[in-house]
Amino acid sequence: MTDALSSHLLGGKKHHDEDKNVETEEIKHLEKGADYLTTLLLQQGVKETKTKAKKTPPKLEELKKIFVQNLLKAGYVKVDDKDRTILTDDGQKFLANQTKNAAIRVELAKLKNLEYRRSLERKTKSHSKKRKKKR
Repeated sequence: MTDALSSHLLGGKKHHDEDKNVETEEIKHLEKGADYLTTLLLQQGVKETKTKAKKTPPKLEELKKIFVQNLLKAGYVKVDDKDRTILTDDGQKFLANQTKNAAIRVELAKLKNLEYRRSLERKTKSHSKKRKKKR
């Protein structure tokens, strides 16, 4: 049941992942930085030591499966007979609550932005008045 849901959700996102893979770009960027730091440290005389991690972190696909399993465990999503995902009533309530919270955060950000722009306008006006007085 979990595998069917995972494959369904992962298949829907596959098109987006193929068009733009941000993860690969970020990894390349981080590797360049790591190479630069390694070279810098080796030039300074710092010796490289090999360490082995106890457990490797989960890959992207594994993280997606864990996410889907958590949705199932929480009861936000269920799978029907045709392996299609269905949003449950709890899931609908949770989604509505998250949307409401996001809307509140957006409104707060708009208000803060407006307040900031007005303070800039006041600073600009007071600055221009001081310039006129000096002349």
